[in-house]
Formats: sequence, structure tokens, C-alpha cells
Amino acid sequence: MFVLEPSHIHRIGIVDDDDAVRDAIHILLETRGFLASEYRSAQDYLRAPQDDCVLLIDLSMAGFDGLDLVDLLRKGGIRTPIVVMTDVARPGQAQRISAMERCLPLQKPVDSGSLLAAIAASMDAAACASPAT
Repeated sequence: MFVLEPSHIHRIGIVDDDDAVRDAIHILLETRGFLASEYRSAQDYLRAPQDDCVLLIDLSMAGFDGLDLVDLLRKGGIRTPIVVMTDVARPGQAQRISAMERCLPLQKPVDSGSLLAAIAASMDAAACASPAT
């Protein structure tokens, strides 16, 4: 399991249009020592991105969905590790997400252990090693 170093605080971005999901994940992350940035949509994230070391992105959002956001970020050269959360399993979807650079699929509903494990697996020492300012 991932252990936070006391001298570092890691910021995790949550991009999900479901208020209850965002709130629950935010509380979980804060109780584990993370900072959390919340975004109600892909557009909200694009308007005001933070220095997140991992992004948790809901696949099924109205309008601009999670894979659209991942594609746009990767085309723009942003290599932040991403966990794509989905509540609807479609044939080949997990493989497509896994084939994307630095992306992991995670099936909803998700328990706290699986979510934290996915975040730990996504952590990149170079991207997440800076002390918080």
C-alpha cells in the first residue's frame, strides 16, 4: 500500500459530475493525508487545472466525457497519471483505457481500498515528489 512521506502532500484531482461521488472521494482522500481538487466537469478542469499528481476522471459525464478529456490532455502533452472511473462496462473499454498513456480503468462502484490502490499504482515519483507550497 502507498505510504505518504511526511514532508510531501499530494494533490489528487477529482473530475466527476456527481456531487455525492466527488464529496465522498474528497473526504476519503483528506482522511488519508491527500489534498483534493474538485471539478464538476471536464470543462471546469480545463478552465482551472491545479498541479494534481493524479487525476480521477469519471468516464460518463454529460457533454465532454472522460475519454475526451484524457485524449485532449495527452494531445496537449499533459502526462499526469489518470484513473478513469466508469459505472458502465462496455466491450473493450478497459483495454482502450489501459492502452492510453498512464491510464488505469476502475469500475464503479468503487471501494476505498481499490481506489487508494489505483491512486498508489498511478503515482509517479517525479510528478508527485515536490513538497507542498
